[in-house]
Amino acid sequence: MTVMLDIVMATVLLGMIILTVMNININLADENYKGMVELNTQTETIQLARIIEHDIYKVGYRVAKPAMMIADTSEIKFKTNLGDATGVTDIVQYGLGGAVLNSNNPRDRMLFRIENVTTVYINYSVVKFKLSYYDSTDVAMATPITGAALNNIRSIKVLLKLESPEPFDTTRTGGKQYASAQYQKLIYPRNLQ
Repeated sequence: MTVMLDIVMATVLLGMIILTVMNININLADENYKGMVELNTQTETIQLARIIEHDIYKVGYRVAKPAMMIADTSEIKFKTNLGDATGVTDIVQYGLGGAVLNSNNPRDRMLFRIENVTTVYINYSVVKFKLSYYDSTDVAMATPITGAALNNIRSIKVLLKLESPEPFDTTRTGGKQYASAQYQKLIYPRNLQ
């Protein structure tokens, strides 16, 4: 009888150990997936921020004034010279478009970049793209900025937030969570000084 009780207790104990190891394995897999999604989101944020930053630093480069054409909270359009040829004027525009249809994140919006006549839609899961403009005394200017006031812009603050297109499996904690990364920088284009 005691041998049978020992076998039953050993089986129960073995079952508990197997369940514990399985739970640890599931948690490790979840955390690995979450880490990969966060790394991907951060990498996309850095790549997109570098592109935007490069373009904004070139506002007004080798072109006639005024360089700024549109200055709003989610849209910017300006003249620059992106190539090496002197006298060539390129028009660059950034703006926040409509929702990304193939994303499960309801906040995903499409960021677009127009260079002259070429439009590129950036599906990097952008959830926020906000621009602020400052004058020579670093005072924020009210948007939209139009007319002669466009010549008073001396710096541009870019706020960019990305989230993962897929939520984490949060059935145990309740609610959907998305990996997010944010970039914010105040840029002083040399040619606006």
